[in-house]
Amino acid sequence: MDNNPFFRRRNYFIKKNFQVNFTVKFLIIILIEAFLAAGLFLYMSKGTLTTGYLGSELRIARTYDFFLPMLLLSNLIIVGISAVIGIGVLIFLSHRIAGPLYRFENILNSIKKGDLTQRFKLRENDQFAELANSINEHTDTLDKNMGHLKAGVMEFSQLASKMQTALASDPSANKELERLLQEMSKKLQALEGAANYFKTSL
Repeated sequence: MDNNPFFRRRNYFIKKNFQVNFTVKFLIIILIEAFLAAGLFLYMSKGTLTTGYLGSELRIARTYDFFLPMLLLSNLIIVGISAVIGIGVLIFLSHRIAGPLYRFENILNSIKKGDLTQRFKLRENDQFAELANSINEHTDTLDKNMGHLKAGVMEFSQLASKMQTALASDPSANKELERLLQEMSKKLQALEGAANYFKTSL
C-alpha cells in the first residue's frame, strides 16, 4: 500500500525557510489590516455617542466603547479564520514555487560542476516552466558544442598518437617535427583536461 502513489505522502515543505518566511509575512499583513480597521473605526467614531439596549436596559455610551468589544472579537475571529485558510493556501501555492526553486538549485549545481546532461523536468502546474525551458535550450546548445569539442579533441589526440608512432618507426625523421609534436601533445592534454571537465551526452 505504501508504494501506491495514491497513498504516498506529499512533502509540501521543500524549502522550509522560504515557505515559513512567506507565511509569516502573510500573517503580519493580516494583523496589520486588523489593527488598521480597528484604528480607523476608533478615529471615525471619536466624539460620537450611541444608544442601545443592554438586555432590557437602555444605554447611552461613546460609540467606540459600545462597539469596541464586539469589533475586537469579530476581528479576532476573522483573523483566525483568514489565517487558517490563508496558511493552507499559501503552503500549497508556495509548494508550487519552492519545488521548482529546489530543482533549479540542484540542477544548476550539477551544471556548475560540469554535468551538461541534466535537464529541468517540472510538473505541469509548477511555476517557472518558461524559464526552465529556456535554460534547457541553452544547456542543450552548450552540451552539443562541448560534445563536439570533446570529439574533436579525441580525434586530434588519435592523430597525434599516429604521428608519434610513425616518427618512432623512422629514426631519420626531422627532430624539429618531433619537438613540435611533443609541444602539441602537451597543449592537447591541457585542452583535453578542460573539455573532460564537462559531462556531455555525446
